[in-house]
Amino acid sequence: MKDDLLAYYDDIRRLSEAKCATREDAEDLLSETFLAAYSLLHRGGNIEHPKTWLANTLMHKYHSTLRKKYRQPTIIEYDTLEQLAAEEDDFDRTEEAAQVRKKLLYLSQTTREVLIRFYYNGYSVSEIATQLGIAEGTVKSRLSAGREKIKKGLADMVEKKYNIPSRLSLSWSGSDGPNHQPVSLVEDDLIAQNLLIIAYDKPLSITELAEAIGIPTVYIEPIVTKLTEGELMVKTEGEKYYTDFIIYKPEDELNRFDSQLKFAEDHFESFWSVISQKLSDLNTLQFSQTLNVRQRRKLERYVALRILQKFQLEPTDPQCGTTPKRLDGGAWIALGWAFPAGYDAQKYRQAREYVVSGGHRGDGGACNYCGATFLKLFEFDTPLWDNPYRFGTCGFDVYFKEIRSLLWCIYKDIPFDVGNISNTMIESIDKLINSTGLITRQNGKLGVDIPVMKKETYRQIEAIIHDGYKQLYAKLGEDYLKYLQNEMLETPKHIKSIKLVHRYLPATNYIVMAVIRQAYDRGLHLSDVDYCCPPVVLVYEE
Repeated sequence: MKDDLLAYYDDIRRLSEAKCATREDAEDLLSETFLAAYSLLHRGGNIEHPKTWLANTLMHKYHSTLRKKYRQPTIIEYDTLEQLAAEEDDFDRTEEAAQVRKKLLYLSQTTREVLIRFYYNGYSVSEIATQLGIAEGTVKSRLSAGREKIKKGLADMVEKKYNIPSRLSLSWSGSDGPNHQPVSLVEDDLIAQNLLIIAYDKPLSITELAEAIGIPTVYIEPIVTKLTEGELMVKTEGEKYYTDFIIYKPEDELNRFDSQLKFAEDHFESFWSVISQKLSDLNTLQFSQTLNVRQRRKLERYVALRILQKFQLEPTDPQCGTTPKRLDGGAWIALGWAFPAGYDAQKYRQAREYVVSGGHRGDGGACNYCGATFLKLFEFDTPLWDNPYRFGTCGFDVYFKEIRSLLWCIYKDIPFDVGNISNTMIESIDKLINSTGLITRQNGKLGVDIPVMKKETYRQIEAIIHDGYKQLYAKLGEDYLKYLQNEMLETPKHIKSIKLVHRYLPATNYIVMAVIRQAYDRGLHLSDVDYCCPPVVLVYEE
């Protein structure tokens, strides 16, 4: 258990340094916090959530030190107001006082801190102005505004239950951050997801967000800060926040589903005449002749999907796929899908068969790994003879961190210990063999079951793809743009970052697989495939 505590040492140290004015005070506070934890464990106690316990203990000790140092009255913590009734006198335990504390929790931090300092901690207007570095007139106006809000809140306050109304599924275009931003900012965090949904249609203040979601301001402030610093939200000059990416509702896509299938069917002959010719060109490459049948089918799938996706996206993307660089080190644009509570996922069942999940993904790049100077895995995830959840075999983080390394070690026959392949990944190899089509085992020897090529070869394939797109656009571009004329999604006018291609996405998202499924149903594509056949290629340079 002591080792579990030490795993959070750096986090708690940073918190201590942020609270204390000197390094010596920070070290003392840190020592006292861990000493309290070890003492509890020595007495037979249990710490169920170590990081939370350590952070709370540090804050209690910090404010206890301040009270002793300045002989101050008990400090009302912004994030623990409702927990202090046991320490208050009889007056403070009245129902009226409880209501006041409850309403305080919903006020913005700037208003809340002035009220608490004035009414609970006994500071004067001039003292508060000095402490906060603001004018006395500002203190008075915040006190007045806070009193009015509490008065109004007590008059119409209703009991709100903790209610999470919706779920937000997040994706991105471009390259994600080092810790899988932006998805990691909202993954498994329903409060963050719902705050983004609530703040999509118009900018809202912290107080308005708290009232809308029914959760006190003190609890959502750090979440909003995280989302703002993570560039999923924007803070306006008027202290309001709005979601800074497009969010789709189920009906945005489902209402445009049938029209996409019809467009693909009406123009199938034109689509497939170009694709079949480009697949023939592909198979004349010297590289293609080195592949076995299974690997060649996977390469054909990849090229067909790339040609179709370029046709789907590029006519609606004047910026040619550019994405802004992010503070986290990535270069991405977030895309969200909001599903209300109780939404019937069966309505999406048919449409799911036509979705290329996440589009075209490329992970990796320049490196210095076991003789490789460049490793990049290009993937599509489809619902046809494929496993669109390959990462489920070993977990999201492990898959995207190690799959390229694993494939390279197998391809070059490099021992796993030399390549620092984790035990988790090694233990997942059987699952990868059985369900992903990436790896094979013959006579006890592992092999890579997808096309592996040098950058020079990939450039040749990219040229075939681009030529296919140009031919498709020459044949169908005019009809495609005419189809799109009345299909653009209306989005909130205050969000300036939404690209045109994403406003058209609900009307184009199913066209790629609609063409592929037409070809499959007619026996023109994948007719000899009865195995997992992922459209995935590994590109390298030594």
